[in-house]
Amino acid sequence: MALPTIPDPPGFAELSPAEQIDFLQRLWDRIAADELAIPVRESHFELAEDRLAAHRAQPDAARPVEELLDRLGRRHP
Repeated sequence: MALPTIPDPPGFAELSPAEQIDFLQRLWDRIAADELAIPVRESHFELAEDRLAAHRAQPDAARPVEELLDRLGRRHP
């Protein structure tokens, strides 16, 4: 399903890519200020429930967050 196109805000096209990203981040921060207003897809709840069930079934398989961050740092320096 194609998303509808929306026009750029006035002046957006004249911003540098870094400024456009900053604009979008600030916009998202404004939207996200009311967490309850942001819809969460059912598939996200299902994924979280599946992962929690897998953790409860094998809690010893969990790894410290530092290990994950180290792995991510090696992949994306």
